[in-house]
Amino acid sequence: MHSMADDWNKIWQERANTDLHPDPWLRKVLPLLPPAGRVLDLACGRGRNALFLAEGGYAVTAVDASGEALGQLASEAQRRGLRIDRLQQDLETDPRLVLDPFDVVIQFFYLQRSLIPEMQRLVKPGGIAVMRTFSRAGNFPGGPGNPAFSLDPGELQALFAGWQVLLHEEGLDEAHRGGGLAGIVARRPMERQD
Repeated sequence: MHSMADDWNKIWQERANTDLHPDPWLRKVLPLLPPAGRVLDLACGRGRNALFLAEGGYAVTAVDASGEALGQLASEAQRRGLRIDRLQQDLETDPRLVLDPFDVVIQFFYLQRSLIPEMQRLVKPGGIAVMRTFSRAGNFPGGPGNPAFSLDPGELQALFAGWQVLLHEEGLDEAHRGGGLAGIVARRPMERQD
């Protein structure tokens, strides 16, 4: 039976020799993150952001459906002398992760609305969520062919209502393949002590 993971395995095989530079927006928002701690990279792909954060001293767990992507991440982490925990899981069919909460949870260029409550649950109280993906905000042509993979203007802020927004941008930048982008860095509220 054919799966999305099969499609992504093929894509990552084709991209095996491309550079693994971290997303520039992650570099930009790095000062908003705690200086150390545990990080979860959801839908990590080949791990460009996971590698960058592990090199910065974070303890990183990377999750993706693609065994090919995780294998490339493992090889590159070994080459760089880094330890990154990897978990292969199809988040579309099984979005629930049996993991303890993290100091930081990141998700770049993967929009699965049903996963966002799980992403938020996996951020410990006082921890940080970082999300950046395609948006229909901004006057940029192109973007994902399927509109379900793009955020509506203002949607990202609404998804993190009740969280402390440290940075929110949308419609300011064009994605490399067209379309606008939206990003948020938000702190989960501390648990109330009644």
